[in-house]
Amino acid sequence: MAKCYFELRKQSAKGTDSIAADIMRHFHARQHLGKAVVIYEQPMGLLAASRRQWLKMGRAIQKQRASTLNADKILKYTHTIAHMQHINFSSKTPLDEPEADIYFLDEHQCATMPVHCYTVYVVIDVRHTVAAAMVDQLPADALMVDYRHEVQWAQLGLQSKVVLEEQVDNAWGQVLQFFSGHHIAVSELTKGTVQNVDAMDDALDTLLGVSHQFLRVANEFHHALELARPLRVSRAARQEHDSLMLLAYRVQALSPGAFTQHFLETYNEDDTFFLYDRHKRRFVGTGESLADAVARHQAAHRPHLARALQLVFSTTL
Repeated sequence: MAKCYFELRKQSAKGTDSIAADIMRHFHARQHLGKAVVIYEQPMGLLAASRRQWLKMGRAIQKQRASTLNADKILKYTHTIAHMQHINFSSKTPLDEPEADIYFLDEHQCATMPVHCYTVYVVIDVRHTVAAAMVDQLPADALMVDYRHEVQWAQLGLQSKVVLEEQVDNAWGQVLQFFSGHHIAVSELTKGTVQNVDAMDDALDTLLGVSHQFLRVANEFHHALELARPLRVSRAARQEHDSLMLLAYRVQALSPGAFTQHFLETYNEDDTFFLYDRHKRRFVGTGESLADAVARHQAAHRPHLARALQLVFSTTL
């Protein structure tokens, strides 16, 4: 049996809308990880309430997008909204509708769990045998979110979600050790609430010289963080995590081989660093031409970054 985890969660208020809102907030943090299942006595009613809450969250993000002129935030919100709009809700079984993203089922419908199901929300009392059958079908590191607290998950071999959260701390320690070994101070990557452009560019130049090793460390942290979400962290820690992911995205995009949106999709971190206007032949963020950008980084002793920009963007001229 794969190693899985459980979270004992409390419902802050009574009512279908309240539980739907809590589940949707939780699922929003894990939507990139994989599929989810909600076990409830009246799944159709909870599906309708959850969809309303999901649309409400989407509208709130649209308002945030409309209220800002910051290009990075506009792109971030646009990407988030687009992904949320493609989430497919279903009250059918995974066998009947295998392409859905989140299933609302009763106890008798959950005999077969969907493939890549990393989150199960248990909102009703379920029999021990049913709980065991669900766990047996889940992939390693899946999470059972229990609102009823009746099932003895530890007896089924599950560990507390606290273990996943501790793994995040361990993985972050590995990131800090890697940065220290390459003379990168993570605390200097931000100024207040914004990125420190020069420090980020210096770090990027260094990391492009050790791209494979860095992406392996960044991916291990990313995976640990995703499995532990939702996770409460301080604002300072969140800024440091975002700086890491932004660097990982840039290194990934500027390194040889197939580019994927791995870090971009999961963290919703679009980046004007890579927005290049082909008609004006200028970078959107700085207004520089490619030649000017390359010359600036060469003058600042960033040879890896200058070379990578030239290789990536010279084909767009």
